[in-house]
This record gives sequence, structure tokens and C-alpha cells, in this order.
Amino acid sequence: MRSEIVVRILLNLLLGIVLIPGGIPAAAQTYLNAQMPWHSAVLDGQGRVLAWYHPEKNLGYDEFLRLDWDFLEHKVPIDATTGVKVYLTASMFDAKTSQGLNWQTNPAGTFAHLMDMLLGWYPYSGDSESIGVLREMLNYQLAHGLTPADWEWASVPFATGCLHEKEYGRCIQDMPPGFYGGIETDKVGELGLSFAEFYELTGERKYLEEAIKCANQLAKHVRAGDAFHTPWAYRVDAHTGLVIAGEEYGGMIVAPVRLFDELVRIGEGDAASYKKTRDLAWKWILDNPLNKESAAWGKWTGYYEDVPKDTVDQNDIVPMITAYYILSHDDPATLDPNWREDMGYLLDRSRELLGRGPFFGAWAIDEQLRPDGGVLEAASPEVVFPRPGGALLRTYGRGCCSRGGLVCRTSQWGAINAMYYEKTHDGQAREDAFRSLNYATYFAESNGKINCCGARIIPSYWFEDGYADAGRSFTWAMGAVPEFAPIGQDHLLRSSSVVQKVKYGSRSVEYQTFDKSATEVLRLSFKPEQVAAGSTLLTEQGDLRQNGYTIRPLSEGDYELRVHHSGSNQIRVTR
Repeated sequence: MRSEIVVRILLNLLLGIVLIPGGIPAAAQTYLNAQMPWHSAVLDGQGRVLAWYHPEKNLGYDEFLRLDWDFLEHKVPIDATTGVKVYLTASMFDAKTSQGLNWQTNPAGTFAHLMDMLLGWYPYSGDSESIGVLREMLNYQLAHGLTPADWEWASVPFATGCLHEKEYGRCIQDMPPGFYGGIETDKVGELGLSFAEFYELTGERKYLEEAIKCANQLAKHVRAGDAFHTPWAYRVDAHTGLVIAGEEYGGMIVAPVRLFDELVRIGEGDAASYKKTRDLAWKWILDNPLNKESAAWGKWTGYYEDVPKDTVDQNDIVPMITAYYILSHDDPATLDPNWREDMGYLLDRSRELLGRGPFFGAWAIDEQLRPDGGVLEAASPEVVFPRPGGALLRTYGRGCCSRGGLVCRTSQWGAINAMYYEKTHDGQAREDAFRSLNYATYFAESNGKINCCGARIIPSYWFEDGYADAGRSFTWAMGAVPEFAPIGQDHLLRSSSVVQKVKYGSRSVEYQTFDKSATEVLRLSFKPEQVAAGSTLLTEQGDLRQNGYTIRPLSEGDYELRVHHSGSNQIRVTR
């Protein structure tokens, strides 16, 4: 056994990897920090953090995703109270029993983030079981989580429900738990987009019909907005349309923008109304939170379902998804002429406001805080806030929620850095992306339980934070930087269109996209000799301004393949 340890240490040293302590008994293990006690620290030759799982093969992000989906597909139990899967009626689960915890569940946001992850994971893996997980979730929302058709906000998703209740619509923040009918308007946009994309994946029109209903209601209720009013009030009574608790400002305004963009792109619904509403909302973002001259500059507030009204509390998810939206376009300048400076500002803001560490070269990112030293600030390292139903919200003294940062926020900051590097070739952004993504892998336990916030008095296994939001970030990062993907394997890393089918063979990849015109990024273990779109053979090009493909050699004999096609949605890559 001792000789095996010596051989392992020597091999790691040759690869520039230092495992601390390299197989020494658990009592002597060295961790990245006290909040991350599940894996020994794995460092490179310069003492910087690597992923804990086979970093020499680039398998760390792959392993995180496989643990993530294996847990969702095979290890989530039936809720003892409702008789349905725990993730349908609970936002988080108990470490020992995997039964639901927390007074409130957050289906719309969780399901939407999981849809984002599915769109990256299924093409990457060919795992068709994952499609079934999302089908179950979206079908459940359609059956148990829509507002009545005769309400002011008609037939749109509820953002919240109460723990162990089969029907959604209660337990919205700022109202008594028994109040029925509150919605969060940004979640209408988020889940509406997911319904549209699931239609593109499956061809089933019931999902498209719900997406259109979401878009119609958002278009009906939009307003111009200003520095004190977002284009939609954040929390409203869907029955009457009245604003809840004065929540006039807040939420992820880019979520409806993404929904309108997609429906206009695929030619469904009222395109003229959607484009007008989309342009109004996007202009509001540029003129307010992204505008240094506005009183709302940098005012990224409101998103999390369990946070009471607080327009001072700053969060990380809203600006990062705004950055994702800009950077996911081929030419970000078409959306934001000042995009380079704005993206740099958003990345720096997250690090400066919510950064924890650095830990062995990696910045961890926390979720939210009040810069004015308000309710989230505390003299002691950890403060307990009671919540309805007896649950506890735990916040770290500098904000919420952990000295070690959060897996979702850290991985997403890494992913946005990766996308920024892809567009600008900013070397520091690539390094920041790599280290933070590596660090984020340490939140995943080997049994598939992903702790959102590190080791705390109460373990926090949130479906949205640990599984959905974090998982999608790893797929985004590999799509932006194929060098982060596994060595010696074949993976479709990104497509501009929803991928409906994928098949991996021996030295071959075949796939089908929703759109005939699309662009894909693959990492391959072989140099392709033939790339075909339907019956047409594509040719190698210097760029992708026309149909064809580009090839770039990667390390270890692998290749990056980029394909652009417009005549067929059936693509075949072979050696």
C-alpha cells in the first residue's frame, strides 16, 4: 500500500500536480479551507488549486456533472408526505434522509436553471434520462403550478410553494404563508423560456403554448420603468395585479428579454408585441443598472424567493446572467456597444463585493450582502435568522452565505470569465475561470450530494444552488474554453440551437439540431476526415462566416472542431 502511495505521488509530481497530503491518513488531510472538508486539496506545481478528480485528464468538471445528474436521476427519493419526488415539493433536502427541508420551495427558478443545464448536458453526454427529469418537472408545474386562467396574470407559473404541499402558489415572501396567488415576474420569464426550449427539444407543442402565455402576460404588464421601478414589479398578486409589499424594483429583468428573443427568433407568438416589449426592457437595463449616470447604477437587487423586500441587498446572480446573455451572442456589441467595459465591471464587482479568498489562487464568490452593513452584516462569524415554519437561514458575517463562498456563484463567476476570455483573449480571465471552476468542484461529495455553501452547522443541499445553477455553469465554461473538457474523449460542448438528438460512436458523432442553421463546438479525440450536413459534405474553412468547419489542434492529440451549417439540421462527424 505504501509503495502505491509513493508511485502516485511521483506520478503527480511528474504531471505538475501536488496532492496534499497524497494518501496520508484522513486525520492529517489538508483541505482548501475549513468549509470544504470532503476532498484533500489537489494543487499544481505552483501551489494553485486543481479539480479534485483526475485533473491530469481534465475530468474534474465532467465528474461534477456526472455526480449531479446521477443524483437527480437515481438518488432523489419520494417525499414521504406527498408521494412525489422530493425535488417537486422541496427546495433542499436533509443530509441523512434526503427528505425535504425549508419552509418554502422554489420550483420555477430551479426548473429553469436545470433546463439550462440540460441543454448543455444532453449534447455533451447523450444521457437521455436527463430529459425525463425535466419532463417530470415541467409537467408537474403545468399540472400544479399555474395561476388560474381568469386572473389578471393568467396561466403563468407560480415561483413558490410550501414545503410538502403538492400545489404551488403559497409561501411567497412578504406575505403570510397562507396567502395564495403571489408570483415573481422574472420567474415567468425564466420558466417561460424553459418551456419554449423544451418544445424545441421534444417538438411537443403544449410546452410552446405555455411559453407563449408567459410572454403574452409579460407583454401585457410591461411598463417603461425608471431608477426606482423595474419594467415589471418584482412580486405581485397574480389575482388582482397589485404589487406585493411595495416590491416595485427588483428581479432578473434579462429573463423575460431572453424569452422574447427566443420566441421572436423561432417565429412563434405575437412577434411585434414581443419585440417592442423586449426592446423596452433591454433599454431599461442599459439605461439603469449598467449606466453610471443612473441612480440605479449597480443596483442588482431582488431574485431569491426567500429574501424579504430589500433594495439595498446586492446579489450576484442577476448581473452574472445579464453578462451571460451579452457574452452568448456572436457579437456582443449588437446588444451593448460598451460591452467590454461593462463585462469587466460586472466581473470585478462580483470579486470585490462578494469575493472570498483567494484560496490557493481561486476566488470563491458569495451570494449576496448589504454593502451598507445592514441586516446581513454581523459581528459574529455566523448569524441565524428564523424563517416561517421554523427553518433557519444562515448567513456569514460578511453577507450570505459562507466564508468559503457558494458553489453556484463561484462556478458561475468562473463560467462568465471563461466566456469573457473567449471573446477577448484576456489571459487573466482564463486563469480566474480555471481556478474558480476547479475550486467549485470541491463542493460535490463523492456520493453525489452537493453542498451549496460548504460545511456549516446545518448542511445545505439546495437543488437550485448545488445542482441546477452550478451544473449549468460547468457546461457553459467548457463550451467557451474546450481546453477545459476531458482529454481523449468526444463531446459536443455547445450549440447555438437546441440539440434534439446525439449519438456517440467509435470515432464518430452524429447529432440533430432544432434549427437548420446553427453553429457547434466539439472537442474530439480524433481528427475528423468528414463533416456532413445532411447529404452535403462540408469543407474546412478559415472562419465560419459561411457553411463549413474549422479544426484546431489541442493537447494530447485532441482537436477542437467548430461547425457552421445552414442547409440541414442533421450533422455527422466521422474519421
